[in-house]
Amino acid sequence: MMGELVLSAEDLDMVVQGLVDVCEEFGAACAGPPTLAELLEILGWAVPDDGDYVDGSFASPLPLSATLRGGQRYRSEQPSRVGELNDHVFVDAQDLNIAVLQRICEITGAPATPQQFAGVMLAALRSGRVRPADTCGSDIGALTAPRARYARKTTPGDLFAIPVGPGAYRIAVVLIRNQFGTAVGLFEGRSADGQASTGILGSPRPHPVYTDESLIKNGTWIFAGHNTDVLAAFPADPEIYHAPHVWEEIDIDTGEFGAAETADGRMRMIDSSEARDIGLTDNSYRQCVTAEHLQDLLSAE
Repeated sequence: MMGELVLSAEDLDMVVQGLVDVCEEFGAACAGPPTLAELLEILGWAVPDDGDYVDGSFASPLPLSATLRGGQRYRSEQPSRVGELNDHVFVDAQDLNIAVLQRICEITGAPATPQQFAGVMLAALRSGRVRPADTCGSDIGALTAPRARYARKTTPGDLFAIPVGPGAYRIAVVLIRNQFGTAVGLFEGRSADGQASTGILGSPRPHPVYTDESLIKNGTWIFAGHNTDVLAAFPADPEIYHAPHVWEEIDIDTGEFGAAETADGRMRMIDSSEARDIGLTDNSYRQCVTAEHLQDLLSAE
């Protein structure tokens, strides 16, 4: 039987301190604390969507929405700086989230739901010790997290049709899921019916993209089959790239032109040609792009 979710003072202190630590790391990187929107964005990106302690309905990333007391929906007026952060902030946020989800599971005797997770975070935000730049915790009336509508767990080789216009789709294949996100391989050409034809699958793009699964979970990206043969056209362990000299203050060398890193932390220096091809030279490269933004980019091609 599922028990009631009642946090002890010790449990709440753990969550509050974790959020304070995430805010302090953000402040060190961005010269100031996060807005509430930025903090919720970080937490959403850092939620694991599978594991024995979650119920299978967590979107990736988890869209957390705040409502202020009085019923007004919270919106930030500032552009997000989350894309500028290094991995350390997300790793610490993920450690916190996993601890929270496991504790919910222990207390209730059942896997955690998105709304239970949101409820714990709301309690911590209302403590007064977590101080976003633009909101007082006591002003937050509610925090919501919708359940994902697509519960199927993706596996390497899953193909998806991404709508890019009337009667037009781009095909993507899931390569791997790790702490960077979900890596997908893309193919040249458009499909008129959303089918992954032999011709399209024979034209892979060289660089995978890390993204989230939100548009898979809500059904926008349409499942188009499963084909593990095409995985050989892409790196088995897709890398993310770092700009040159970006981590000098913590004595991590990212080279003259930049560096590539695998999920297990292996780093290799890249040359000017690779930096130009990937988009480091003109600053167009992003380590991870939201599914919505990726779809917009593909639609504009």
